Amino acid sequence: MTVSTTTNKISYIGNGISVEFAIPFPFLETTHLKVFQLLNDVQSERTDWTVQDGNIVFADAPVSGAQIVILREVPFTQETDYRENEILAAETLERNFDSLTMQVQQLKEQADRAVTVDIFDDTQAADLLPNIRAAVSDAASYAQTATQNALNAAQSAQSAENKVLEAITTLADKADKNMENLSAEGKNVIAYLSMPGFGYTDLTPGVSDTDYTMPANGYLSVNFSASSAGFVNLAVTASGLVHTGSVPFGSGGFGMSIPVKSGDSVNVWYSASLTFLSVRFIYAQGAS
Repeated sequence: MTVSTTTNKISYIGNGISVEFAIPFPFLETTHLKVFQLLNDVQSERTDWTVQDGNIVFADAPVSGAQIVILREVPFTQETDYRENEILAAETLERNFDSLTMQVQQLKEQADRAVTVDIFDDTQAADLLPNIRAAVSDAASYAQTATQNALNAAQSAQSAENKVLEAITTLADKADKNMENLSAEGKNVIAYLSMPGFGYTDLTPGVSDTDYTMPANGYLSVNFSASSAGFVNLAVTASGLVHTGSVPFGSGGFGMSIPVKSGDSVNVWYSASLTFLSVRFIYAQGAS
């Protein structure tokens, strides 16, 4: 026999139906075969099998999802006794070489699963596992701390959200369209801000039939003096509509005001007997 493969292990996944699994590597004795099962993180050795035509045949099919490993484990012994001047059978010699090859493959399989260090690392094998265990323990501790911190953060966020909702509810309860929750002083402030006439802009008086464009909502005030009776006409153009107002005056000084909106164009026309003294745009507190 020759050992033409480099492995001594094969893995399968059970489906609850199949009972027969191939052995793709050579073996010298059936007793050199071991069968292990991993199911729900529990590892066990299966012994309910036989070898038929180079296959493992189970008495009971491995359940669905069960991982099955067939492993060859040869003993680390050499039981052939070679005698001086005795005829050396080729079959005997080949079997011993096969056994040695299988032993090497067996050691390689175990070494491949072992934890090793870099070739330049002088860590002793006896210290390696304790260091790994300490690192795993530290990692678990850090993970637990991180989980607790995340939980604390979530609780803090929930608390903040509750505070916001509480504040919204409180403000909603206190809000009143009629301003009943305002003090007398607060009501006076609101009334002051709502009253027009607390700010003004002087415009340049022009000749009769001059247009003025209103910068905001408010009032347009004009003032005249008259040596004899006269006539004033104010035409307000807004959104394509024209609103006019005409007022006659006697001699002396007089003025008039009209409400205007932002963007209105106001034409001021007056008779020759009047002297145009001033034109003033008056706006509500905070409007300009």
